[in-house]
Amino acid sequence: MIQMNDFQPHRIVPSYKVAVVQWVESDELARALYQELAALGHDPQYFWCEDPLPPGVDVVFTFAPYGHFLRIASQLEQYKPERRPVLVHWNTEGMPDLRLPWWSVRTLGRMRSWAERLFDQPSSPVRKLLGSRITAWQSSRMLRFRYIGDYHYAYARGWLQVFADSSAVYAQIHSRHGLPTHYFPWGAVPEWSADLGLERDIDVLWMGKRGTKRRGELLDRITGELRRQGKTVYIADNEEQPYIFGAERTHYLNRAKIVLNITRTWYDDNFSRFAMAAPNRALIVSEPMLPHCPEYEAGVHYVSAPPAQLADAILYYLEHEAKRARIVENAWRLLATDLTMRRSVQRVMDEVASLLCRANATSHHQVEP
Repeated sequence: MIQMNDFQPHRIVPSYKVAVVQWVESDELARALYQELAALGHDPQYFWCEDPLPPGVDVVFTFAPYGHFLRIASQLEQYKPERRPVLVHWNTEGMPDLRLPWWSVRTLGRMRSWAERLFDQPSSPVRKLLGSRITAWQSSRMLRFRYIGDYHYAYARGWLQVFADSSAVYAQIHSRHGLPTHYFPWGAVPEWSADLGLERDIDVLWMGKRGTKRRGELLDRITGELRRQGKTVYIADNEEQPYIFGAERTHYLNRAKIVLNITRTWYDDNFSRFAMAAPNRALIVSEPMLPHCPEYEAGVHYVSAPPAQLADAILYYLEHEAKRARIVENAWRLLATDLTMRRSVQRVMDEVASLLCRANATSHHQVEP
């Protein structure tokens, strides 16, 4: 397991009761957030995304989302302002094409969020008219637009008080267009890595869904070329081999020399997989990406090459073990000391503490004679 320096907060933060959402039954990120909150002295508890909010909590901590975010956020309407929990949302999903003008993104986001609220009401006549199959179909479309519409709607209603993004690029865009956003990066989670002492008998590992035609075609071309060169490639895409999670993922990352990274689109943020690969001492070879996570430096913490040169870059670092080891060690140190999930969670809770401190000060000032 990766050994991370204990992160000492720069100031004392009160302990809070925190409700952490679970979107799926085996929710690795929810578990990680729960563990880091507990390690920081808070009192976390899970709640299922479709259930009412737990009573008596100070903070509601959501992320992603992998479901209906507004079903959770809208429950805050029933609380009196002075008793309302602080809603934190940490967005880890992508945005619509960054080349689109913001007015079109904002308009489509509003429309998509409005449609979701309309269809999502059990008593909605539209839902009854169209039936559950059609409403379920529309609910899975234009999700990136829906997220933007939902976030702006929840913020305007006063429900969403601490909003963050795992991408520095997306955080700047949100803030520029009226939604104050903090940048809190993905970091290493102790449970997601281990030193198993295994032979590095897999030259290249791919893990994750193909997702788009672009990524699928690039993956086939690159891995096909590597296999023709006699290299061992393991593809965990739920097509060639099943997806890998938890301890099984750690096992394969301990066997891999290189982890290949290809984005779904030219502007996507894929740095979350870096936080899984680097602590397990696998070298990341990636196509160029926007500075979603500026803590990583190409050539220092990972290898970056244009898509047409990815296979050549992989072959080069397979042949030059010392150069590969130097970058692997740099990345391991970054994730072991600075870029940790605990630091990000601490920063989230710092914002919560500041918010509640200001609210308490205002309340106290108002009751002064």
